[in-house]
This record gives sequence, structure tokens and C-alpha cells, in this order.
Amino acid sequence: MAAGAMIAPMACSSKKQGEQSAETVKAAAPEIMPKEMGVQAYSVRDALKEDFAGSMKKIADIGYKFIEGYGLGLDGQLYGMAPSEYSKIVSDLGMELVSCHSSYFTADQALKVIEASQEAGLKHLVIPYLGEELRSDYRKVAENLNQVGELFKGTGVTFGYHNHAFEFEKSNGEIPLEIMLENTDPELVSFEADLYWVKKGGYEPLDLINKYPGRFSLFHVKDANANLDQTTVGEGIIDFQSIFNQKDKAGLEYYFVEDERTDDPFGNLTKAYKHINTLTI
Repeated sequence: MAAGAMIAPMACSSKKQGEQSAETVKAAAPEIMPKEMGVQAYSVRDALKEDFAGSMKKIADIGYKFIEGYGLGLDGQLYGMAPSEYSKIVSDLGMELVSCHSSYFTADQALKVIEASQEAGLKHLVIPYLGEELRSDYRKVAENLNQVGELFKGTGVTFGYHNHAFEFEKSNGEIPLEIMLENTDPELVSFEADLYWVKKGGYEPLDLINKYPGRFSLFHVKDANANLDQTTVGEGIIDFQSIFNQKDKAGLEYYFVEDERTDDPFGNLTKAYKHINTLTI
């Protein structure tokens, strides 16, 4: 691993943070996005605890091709194992580990996370959550994301952030996720739009894509019912076809089905797989 790739200078980008342009969208959108589906492994978390490899095989047997893991810690372990071991289990089943969620970390904690991401062969590393103690100053969070993103630059791994609903609760008249989008450098920080949580937060996914084109390299495909509770993908109110129609504008590279309900998780993933295969992507 080149030292320069691991210890990138904290130089300020010449591009204004948060600036959106046609060039940004063009650069963010891949020439060919894989049409195959991915799964966020958290969807089958209980099964993974009982039989990790067997549960991954069930995902592969449904037809999914990409895995987004979770549980990458600051110690460099991924779900309690070496990142390369996790990745090999997935690849031996004909799938690919392309993304992973990690604990929140700062620039001075980034080295082991970067090393683990590269060992696993990741294309994306995502911070999925902010503890309440971090939510008082979203500009400070954005500053940290920029610093971490600078360290990921040149490593082959894109660094990003995943939303929940709390980032849409206004603070001093501002929407926190908009603060984060407008104060992070598109060249350093990507975003994973969880379509369910966007909707739950009172923001339309298409409006988010239109306002911030090129910023969403990943989607979580998760559905909502009329009460905005989670439901099986394809049985709710989210118009996934309209959203996928704007995949190039979003900058989409991969998308992962996620269903956090613990009842019949593999059945839920099977129904989602069948529904998404009816869409044009």
C-alpha cells in the first residue's frame, strides 16, 4: 500500500464545497451500472449470528450478486473476522462484497479502517449513523467527513455517509442532511440515500436527487406503507421505478435491498428480488 495513498494531505479542495454542476454529475455516474441487485447484510442479522456462511449462501441462492456488509470496527475487524476472510466467503458463493458500514470515526482513527476496506476489496465504505452526541453541530460533522474523505482519496475506496430520518428534522430552520450535503466536497464524500428513511423524514427521494445531483452513489431500497412503517419492497408507497429512472442523475453505482424486519427475512428478500426484477433499471 503506497504511503501517499494512506496519508493524503489535508489540503482544501479548489472546488467550492457543496457546489453542484453537470461535470460533477457526469463524473459521479458510472458508464455502466451493474443491473444485478445487492443486499445489506443487516437484513438477515439474526441468521448471520447462527450460520454466517450458510446465511450468505441463502442470499446468493435468491439471486443477489452484491453484498454490503456491516460491523467494520475501528480495530480493523469486519464482523469479528479478518476483512479478507469475510470477502472470501462472499466471493466463493459467486457474490462480491462491494460496500460496508462502519462505526463513526474521525480522521485520526481512519488508518485501520482504510486498511481494512482495502483488504476486503471494498469499493465503498459508509458511515451509517450519528449518535445523538454528534448531532448538535452538523457543520462540524461535515468537516470531519471531508477530512476522512481526503484520506480515502486515492485508495480505491469511496467514502460516504448514510441517512436515517433524524437528519431531516429541522434545527434552527435548517435541514441537517442539507447542511451535510452542502458542506462536504463531492470529490471526497459520497452519500448513500436510504429511500425509506428519506420518505419517513418527510423528504421525497426524487426531490433530494434533483436538488443534489451526482451525490448519491448508493441506494438502500427499502419500502414504506401508508403509515410510513417498513414493509416489503414492492408492497408499499415508494415509486422505485421513478427513482431508478433518475439513477444517472443521482450518480448511482450500486443499490442494496434492506429490510430491517426480523420476520421471515429471506422471504422478504425473495419478494423484493422478484419485484425489482419487474422494474427497468
